[in-house]
Amino acid sequence: MAFNTAYLTTSKFGSKDYTEGFDEIKISMKVDWADGIDRGELNIPSGYRTKDVNENDKDLYQFEYRPRFGFHLKPFKEYREGFIGPMDNGVIGQVNNMLITQLEKMVGYPISEYMEVFDRYETPEQHRQMSI
Repeated sequence: MAFNTAYLTTSKFGSKDYTEGFDEIKISMKVDWADGIDRGELNIPSGYRTKDVNENDKDLYQFEYRPRFGFHLKPFKEYREGFIGPMDNGVIGQVNNMLITQLEKMVGYPISEYMEVFDRYETPEQHRQMSI
């Protein structure tokens, strides 16, 4: 396993949407700090095995941090024309401990190596129907 990847598992009632066809995803070293406090980026030392990352890859994800909810993985290019999302859909990524340790140091508390992967999108009609 490369140090910048996460193996994917689907929970009992989950289903893959945007990650359909992938057994693992690549992880960007950039972190989306939704609280506006920049704590830096992740770093994998040279010499460690990594997969090449292109910002246009469909299987490229990044960590997003929300103070109330903690971390999750979301598509690097999260905007999809005509859709609302990304949202949780029961897909879980197992992240390498090297990245987890760095994230723990950035926020100051323990984090699980199993991380929610936000890969579901809805049309506005679906979103309205589910929100009623």
